[in-house]
This record gives sequence, structure tokens and C-alpha cells, in this order.
Amino acid sequence: MIGINIDTFHKNQNLPQVKPYKLLIWSLLLILAGMVTGCEKSNYSDYRNLLGSWISTDLVDTIEFTSDHDFNKMYSGMRDHFDYNLSTDSITIRYNGFLKILVQPTNHIFTLKTDQLIIDFRPNCYGFRGQKITFLRK
Repeated sequence: MIGINIDTFHKNQNLPQVKPYKLLIWSLLLILAGMVTGCEKSNYSDYRNLLGSWISTDLVDTIEFTSDHDFNKMYSGMRDHFDYNLSTDSITIRYNGFLKILVQPTNHIFTLKTDQLIIDFRPNCYGFRGQKITFLRK
């Protein structure tokens, strides 16, 4: 084993000296940031958390998520079909119902807690009011 003095090595390389406590603090911050962002992504992007029926708090809208890409909205006792796709914090919605009209998909911010779903349908989303709607699990 060759004996090398670490202090001499760093001084000869003209590298900035990093205090050990600063290195520790930065390492812990990076690990914490990774844990926080990792937890949020898995909650939102898992469609299974959405499955089932949801009713708006004002009792106007009822939606039912049936699979990883389909949901229905109830209109006066009738179901109308929509396609959806989840990303980290947004949901892309496209009308694909019985009227058979071409509607461009729209992207909306959403928040999902255990029994509460909030979707911001602004500025517009075909078939929904252009506002932030809070749904509760039925």
C-alpha cells in the first residue's frame, strides 16, 4: 500500500476545499428531495387510485373511472364515455361518447387524496363546467 497524504493531494490539485458538514447537509437534502418527489409521482400516476365512482361536492357531476384509460360521466341517468391519460400532476381528457364528434384532448391539473379528487377544468373541457371541481369518492 502506498501512503498518500490526502491533504497534500488536494492542495496539489488546486481543488476547492469542502467542509465535511456541508457535504453531509447537501447529501441529506438531495436524498430528501428524491424521496418526496418519488412519493408524489407514484400516488398520482397509479390509475387504480381513481377507480370507482366520484360525485362533485355540489352534486352536479358524477364520474366513474372504469379502467386505466376510460371513465364515464352521468348525464340525466345516461352514461357518456371519455378517455383519459394520467401524468404526474395532470390528466388529459378526450370526449369519446355517444355523440361521435371529434373533440381535441385537453390537459388539466388534478389533485388526488384518498377520498377526494380535484380537477381544474379551466379554461374548458368538453362535457364539464369550466371551473375547478371537487369530487368525493362515492
